[in-house]
Amino acid sequence: MTLYLPNGRPIELSDSRLGRGAEGAVFRLRDTEDLCAKIYLDPADGTRDRLVAMMRAEPAKWGGDHSEHLHVAWPREVLLDEHGAAHGFLMPLVEGEPITKLFDPRMRLTAVDDPTWRVVVVVAARVARLLAKMHEAGIVMGDLSPANMLLSRTGHVTLIDCDTVQFTDPQDGTVHRCSKLTPEYCPPDLSRNGTPLDPSHDDFGLAILVCQLLMEGEHPFEGVPSDVHAPDYAAPENIRLQNNRMLFPERFMPVHDAIPADVLPPEVRELARRCFGEGHRDGMLRPAAQLWADALDRAGFQLMGCRRNERHLYHRSLSSCVWCDRAAAGGGEHYPSLKTVIPQPVPAQGQRTQVPATTWVPQAPSAPPVWQQTPKPRRGTTVAKVLGWAVVVVIIFIVIAAIAEAAS
Repeated sequence: MTLYLPNGRPIELSDSRLGRGAEGAVFRLRDTEDLCAKIYLDPADGTRDRLVAMMRAEPAKWGGDHSEHLHVAWPREVLLDEHGAAHGFLMPLVEGEPITKLFDPRMRLTAVDDPTWRVVVVVAARVARLLAKMHEAGIVMGDLSPANMLLSRTGHVTLIDCDTVQFTDPQDGTVHRCSKLTPEYCPPDLSRNGTPLDPSHDDFGLAILVCQLLMEGEHPFEGVPSDVHAPDYAAPENIRLQNNRMLFPERFMPVHDAIPADVLPPEVRELARRCFGEGHRDGMLRPAAQLWADALDRAGFQLMGCRRNERHLYHRSLSSCVWCDRAAAGGGEHYPSLKTVIPQPVPAQGQRTQVPATTWVPQAPSAPPVWQQTPKPRRGTTVAKVLGWAVVVVIIFIVIAAIAEAAS
């Protein structure tokens, strides 16, 4: 398929499709490796005006945390058909893994270079800081969900599907509304008689996402009701009814291997309680994204290491290592030690076997590292030292006796 830039230059799409959603699909380009194209299945009226206005907005100028990183995959150019109708746009091609891989112990090992809980806390802080940056620029994500975030090997986050955000055209002041929402991350006060969204909408979704990141994917508004006669609602309905594990754990059946809420650093846990409690229906009372970023930054400097496993990190407010406790209770090893050896199958003669990158076997906590072990002296060395000191003492007595005899 061939589309055109506004200047008439043809852009040829590759047959390689990177992804597909409800609104359209993303393709590679045949003539460049730096850009890709999102093509709408059914372009709405005003699509061209919206995209042109987006390219005037502040995030169009943003870079990233380093030269190879971008904060947002923002639209770069409109793509037109031969009649001048907008069918999509060009945007930076961002390589990365879905942030949801941090939810799963097996997937986490393949997603980042340092799969520890510290990295998870850092990623959560980066998400909050990026969202605060968007709000400062007058942009509301609206469709804030982990499906719209990519993660680099070093734990840097990029927002994708940015063409659905709510923003104001800096040229004429037109407010372009959010065109897509994910109900599992929307607050209960979503219906506002057609009025634009405000940042508190994103703040509610951010609270859910932070809890999921730090609690290995557990959505605070999902679970089996403890009342056998109560309907088994999905997350959107539980959000409406304020059924959440943070404030009302008794409303759900306990799960044997669930991550306890106290794994969250106290300051982070308090922000979640405020958001899901007094801020549940009142957006003005929800903690802002910058508060989350600051609290998570502080939590990152308050983590303790474990003597049994160098990848076990937990907040200093806990009396013991939560990951060792889980492993001892039969919950499996969620942060395998660097010393863990993953067994590989022995191939038949003349064959080669490739082990998938996600292969993972739960292991018991490893022994303390050498520098934490108390060395045991060898017996021969100890006897030699004792004899040596005895000889020194005898010589001293002989010298003293000789001096005394000479003086008399």
